[in-house]
Amino acid sequence: MRPLLFYLLFAYCVLTVQAIFFKGIKPDFVLVLVCLYSLKYGQVKGIAYGALSGMLIDTVSGFILGPHIISKSIAGFLLGMLKEHLFQWNLFINTLVMAFLSVINIFLVYLVLEAFSKVSFMNRSIEISVIEIVYTTIAALILYPVFNPLRDKAGDSPF
Repeated sequence: MRPLLFYLLFAYCVLTVQAIFFKGIKPDFVLVLVCLYSLKYGQVKGIAYGALSGMLIDTVSGFILGPHIISKSIAGFLLGMLKEHLFQWNLFINTLVMAFLSVINIFLVYLVLEAFSKVSFMNRSIEISVIEIVYTTIAALILYPVFNPLRDKAGDSPF
């Protein structure tokens, strides 16, 4: 329970920093945190953390509850599933998985907002989403030393 509260507090701080320092298109640091938590604690806890951090984003945005809850919990589920089926985690796999999860995340948020609200993304430029995916992937690359699950086996994890 203690690591979950630490990560939720950290997610809130990341959202605050993200709102202060990034204007317009921004990386999804919370998605990176969900992936880190799912890699470290497994699929079930990754889903729970994804849902809770998604709820934090949805409540802070003040619009509708659901888009980020669904997208972040599915990201935690998918990463937990991938971790169990991959024998090796390296920089290349990390980059591909983060880009893939970022695409899935954006698609699910758009899908839920389109279905349950009157927000339409038909006229939105695809370049905005591509730039957000690139930013999120770069953030994951920078945090790769923290992501590396082999560090946990060696006992030198920062958490």
